[in-house]
Formats: sequence, C-alpha cells, structure tokens
Amino acid sequence: MHSEDIYNGELTAKKFAGFVWPSVLMMVVMALYYTIDSIFVANYVGEEGLAAINIAYPVQGLMWGVAVMLAAGSSALVAIEMGKGNMREADSKFTFICVFGLALGCGATLLMFIFMDPVVDVLGATELLAKDCALFLKIFVWGCPAAFLGVLFEFFIRVDGKPAFTIFLYIGGGVTHLGLDIILMGPLHMGLAGAAVANVGGLWMTALTGLGYFLFAKTRLSFSRFHPDFRYIGHSFVNGSPELVNESAAGIMVFCYNMIVVRLAGETGVAAAAIVLNIHYFFMSVHMGYSVGVTPLISYWYGAGMTDRINKVMKYTKKYMLVASVAIAALCFILAEPLTMIYERPGSELFEMSSNGLRIVSLSLLVIGINVFASNMFTAYGNGLVSTVIAIARGLVFLLAGLLILPELMGMDGAWLALPFGDILTLGLSFLLLRKYSRKYNYKILGE
Repeated sequence: MHSEDIYNGELTAKKFAGFVWPSVLMMVVMALYYTIDSIFVANYVGEEGLAAINIAYPVQGLMWGVAVMLAAGSSALVAIEMGKGNMREADSKFTFICVFGLALGCGATLLMFIFMDPVVDVLGATELLAKDCALFLKIFVWGCPAAFLGVLFEFFIRVDGKPAFTIFLYIGGGVTHLGLDIILMGPLHMGLAGAAVANVGGLWMTALTGLGYFLFAKTRLSFSRFHPDFRYIGHSFVNGSPELVNESAAGIMVFCYNMIVVRLAGETGVAAAAIVLNIHYFFMSVHMGYSVGVTPLISYWYGAGMTDRINKVMKYTKKYMLVASVAIAALCFILAEPLTMIYERPGSELFEMSSNGLRIVSLSLLVIGINVFASNMFTAYGNGLVSTVIAIARGLVFLLAGLLILPELMGMDGAWLALPFGDILTLGLSFLLLRKYSRKYNYKILGE
C-alpha cells in the first residue's frame, strides 16, 4: 500500500488495518531479539548464563531507547513537514538524522569499550556472573551503529508509506540472528559469545536492508544534500524522549528487579525475572506495534489539518484495545506453564517461580495498551513533554514505587505485582491527559 492511498485517499477499516498490521508483526519479530538469546542461552548455557544476559540487559535497553527516541522524534517531525507539502525540507532532515545517528552509534561503541568494567560493576553483577556479563557486552556493543540506523530506517520507511516493508527488515535480521544462534551456540559451542555475535549479525542485516530500501526502491523520502540543523536534533530528542524513557525504563526495571530478586531468591530469582520479563515484553510488543503503526498517520493528518481522520483512528483504536488487551492477557495467563517450558524443565524451582510470575504479570496486559498508545499519540502531535510524563509515570515512578513496597509485604509475588500496580495507576493518568488535551488537538478520546 503506497502512502497516497491512505494519507489522502478514502480511509476505510480495511485500509487502516492494512497499514497498521505490518507494524504489529514487525514489533513482534523485533521482540524476538529480546527473547531468542534468552531461550538459546537457557538451553545451551544454563541458568547462570541466562542470569548474566539479564544483568547486561539495561545496556541494551539504553541503546534501544536512544535509537527509538531519535527515530520516533525525528520521523514525527518529518511526517508533519510532508503533510504540509515541504518535501525538500523533509528529505534534508531525513538525511541529516541518518548521518547523525550513525555517528552517535559509533560514539556509543567507543564509550562502552572505555568504561566496560565500571559499567559491569554498576549493573550489580555478582562475582559469579561478572565475567560472563562482560564477555557478552564486549561483543554486543559492535552492533550499536547498526541498531541506530536500523531503527531510523524502520520508522522512516513507515512514514514513507510502506509499513509492510518493515517486516522484511526484521525478518531478515531475525533469520540471521536465529541462524547464527543455532550454529554458534550449537555445533560450535560458543556459549554467550555466540549469542552476542548472533545479535550483532542480526542488527547489521536489519540496517543494510533498510539502507537498500532508500537507495534502490521508489520512495517519497530520499537521501539529499543536507544542512546540519542541530535545533532539529534537539527537537527530535525532546519529542522522542518518551521513547527513551520507555526503553530505558525497561532497562531500569530489569536492573531494579535484579537487585530485588537476587536478594529474595539469588541467581535463580534473576533467571526467573529474565524469563518473565522477556515473555511479558513479547506480548506487550503487539500494543507497541499498533501504536507505532498509527503514529505517522496522526502526525501527517495533524500537519494537514485533517482532524476528522484522526477521530476515525481513535474509533478504530477503541475497538482494538477492547479485543486485543483481553486476548493478550488471557493468552499470557493460560499459557504460563507451556511458555516457561521453553526455558526450563517442569518441576524445578526456576520453573515454578517463573510460571507463577507470568500469571501475575498478565494482569498488566489488560491496561498497558492504552498507556503505550497515549504516550505514542502525544509524540505524534510533537508534544514530547506530555508523552514523557506518561512514560516516566509508568516506567519509573509508579513501577519503582511498587517494587519498593510490594516485595517487602509479599515477597516474590509482590515483585511480580509491581508491573500491574504501575500500569493501573498510569491508566488513570493517561485518561486525565487525553481528556485535558482533547480540545487543543480537537480529537475525541478513543472515539467517544
């Protein structure tokens, strides 16, 4: 489907679904980046290896956070320019942000090499896990430049009106990642080093596929001469900051879980947190995919002044939330034990702890979709401040409050309950902000 079909043609439920579903599938495939390694490590390396990559996760979360922040913030601004018909300015901004993103990724790799040992210490790795954690990260950081470019291309391909192509980005990267995992961790017995190399291979395949799209496909956006516009960079950082908070909060959440569960249940607790949080993120990726799929439409129509189309999207969103949220939460609850079996044999302490945790965190999946959508929607309007408020409330303030209070009262069950606790409180805040800004942006709250 070309962008003109949905941006300026008749908007129907079929066209809307056709535009959004590739983003949902793409995010689900992308979520496999977070789960493939954990599954292979759990089966080929064991409980300690699984705990080690969970200790390293906050670094990955920060990397993805900065990449998505840059991509979400800049692409929304470019989509607004496209809606206004300023294609020359849109091309210039697109080219500049790609160059800037590549340089930023290279800088991040260099910094990680310089400060690797202090970073591992800060992550809280026990003496047993520190060596494995450092081994994984020393290889993984070579993928930072590719991660930055890959995420930028993903968002801008969607803005270009070809969301279906983003599937090829992550299928290509995912197949490469999976194939390397099988070879390197299986016959070659490379363990955590193999997992890290597989990550890097998948990231570079994704970036090169995205580059090929803009070099060889027929596109609206294209590389062009650009002028360095650091005000645009600053605006992109501010507008995309909620995405940094969301992704970094995931890293902070894992870090805090690790600190708490290692005290409650040792390395087994850290491994259980890895299983529960990976599976929870996989289910949440459906809502994330829907939200990022809708974002370019809202940005474009806001720039074009087509409020009636945005209100139609809100109606579709209400129906999606009612059906998808219940279905996803039910699947997580019902399939708790079969999903845990992918990682661990039944009957072990790790299996029981993880399957119980999955049943508890499934409650958050009933409401998390609205929170994710609300944050992304304000990013689409260029209102990064409000998006950041929602993201900080969900990912940091309410969640950390739950993690500080509930485990003291209920042990491991309290640690798992912190997720639904944070999302339920954030739901109230999301509705308050959606109502407050409905007049400013002239939309109806979820199609009311």
